Amino acid sequence: MSVAQVEKALHDFAVHKTGNAIVLKGEWGTGKTYLWNKVIKDFRTSFARPSYSYVSLFGVNSLADLKRSIFENTVPCGKANDVTSKDSIIDNLVKLDFSDAIAAARKGFGYTKEAKIPFVGSIGGVVDSIQYSMVSQTIVCIDDFERRGASLTARDVLGLVSNLIEAKNCSVVLILNEGSLHKDDEFFTFSEKVFDYEVRYAPTLDEAARVVFNGTDPYDTKIVENVKKLEMNNIRLLRKVKYFANLIKPFVDSKPVEILEESTKLIPLAIYAKYSGADKLVDIDDLETYKGGLALYPPDKKDLTAEQKAVEEKKLVKRTFLHGYGYGEADDFTIEIIKLVKNGYADSNSLTPLIDSISVLVEKNKQRKKISDAWHVFHHDITISDEDLLVMFETAVRESGDVASPYEIDGVLEIFTAAGLEKRGKVLVDEYFEVLGKSRSIAHRREMYKTPQNPYVTEKLEDYFGEVNKIWTLDELVDNFHGKPITGEVLELLSAFAEDQFYHYFKALSPLKFVSYAQTLLALGSRTGLPMSINYYEIVFLKTFVALKRIHDESPLMALRMNKFMEYQQMYDHKISPVQ
Repeated sequence: MSVAQVEKALHDFAVHKTGNAIVLKGEWGTGKTYLWNKVIKDFRTSFARPSYSYVSLFGVNSLADLKRSIFENTVPCGKANDVTSKDSIIDNLVKLDFSDAIAAARKGFGYTKEAKIPFVGSIGGVVDSIQYSMVSQTIVCIDDFERRGASLTARDVLGLVSNLIEAKNCSVVLILNEGSLHKDDEFFTFSEKVFDYEVRYAPTLDEAARVVFNGTDPYDTKIVENVKKLEMNNIRLLRKVKYFANLIKPFVDSKPVEILEESTKLIPLAIYAKYSGADKLVDIDDLETYKGGLALYPPDKKDLTAEQKAVEEKKLVKRTFLHGYGYGEADDFTIEIIKLVKNGYADSNSLTPLIDSISVLVEKNKQRKKISDAWHVFHHDITISDEDLLVMFETAVRESGDVASPYEIDGVLEIFTAAGLEKRGKVLVDEYFEVLGKSRSIAHRREMYKTPQNPYVTEKLEDYFGEVNKIWTLDELVDNFHGKPITGEVLELLSAFAEDQFYHYFKALSPLKFVSYAQTLLALGSRTGLPMSINYYEIVFLKTFVALKRIHDESPLMALRMNKFMEYQQMYDHKISPVQ
């Protein structure tokens, strides 16, 4: 049944008395109680019964406790779904026909030690049977049936339901998680004799999403696209997705759309992997270790044992699932999102610089596309005029900045030379190396997959490497990589500086740079990914923290000013003495 059909069925039950006792059932977390509460909120002034009582069986261990709970939680329908308060319990006690009811209530709420608190035990001389005898003409909602205490049997509950409808003129709705009971549970033996009919609530993906997400928010729209891929119609899980999506949103707002798309894809997947229960195809540890890809040819299973075949089949199912969802492999950003879901909060110290560096990469990829598109036209579109082609290359080289390789610039000069415009081509070469000289994005010759052939480009490249091979100061290196993807070469050079040099660097650092640069260097402690035999990330982090801790310890006032960096103490302690 659709949400609208289920809501109508519940409305008819509560308002028009279509049936005395019904079961509202559906999968765990799909929002059954939420929907019933919506019906209460919208229609409680029209209910066919004057009173309403909501009871959760979670932890209820006896029939006496259940009866007492129904009595204590009974309110006029006009107050249905309001939180049961001390006043409402006193009102119920006043209904009892004995003169010291109010005195008993006062005792129960702490005016004397002679009575117990109502939710814990009986109050003064009030007998449970007297309380229960006052229950009549009431719509009773019994929730969490499958979580009742071990001493409260299904037979007890259904017997009470039968008594409520037959002897007390009540209506009862029992909310049940479908599939939560064993097939031999007593419930199935007696339910047909007690309940008039069952209402099954199974919201579609769209219906579930509309309960949680704003349909007009572009960010929510992206999230919904991905929860649909995962076939998530569980309201509780969707609320978790919404919560964590809102945590990450301030970090990705105004960033390139590629980062927005990646975050809105990773968060639903991480929630699915952590919270979806035993039937999920992957767990969150799989996301951290997945290396991506699907083998073109699966492994030969002829020589595998049955146990080994089962393991391989499980791996294949996981790979197929992740591949179909569009999950590549665990990178630094993925790890930060997984940490977010595991820890329950966003770590701005590591997430902000990481997203900033990814933003730079995204922009570079866009610039990279300009030059690659020009080469695509050169090779495939013979309808373009010579001049238009040359203008396209001029625009691409100037707009792509330093992302083109010297080898590609060599090819551009060859094109202009062939057109008889070598001088015009050399102007482009000069402009390219001027930009490259400022960014220093190529740190070593081995980073180039091919070397240029044109003598003019080769000469420019030699001049460039003559500058690159100079001795860099710590200040120049940090300035060079701050806000950019950090290379292994830069990390290695940074790691060579002594702790004392880091200390004096921070002591002399401009106030405009101090906090931002310190956080960027500290955030390296949580980074991985470069294929290095030595963990330069860790080395730079340790030296940075030691330098900042040294400044922190210089005076009590300085300690207060530097405390914002001391949250890395635990990471530092772990790295210098890791748990074995």
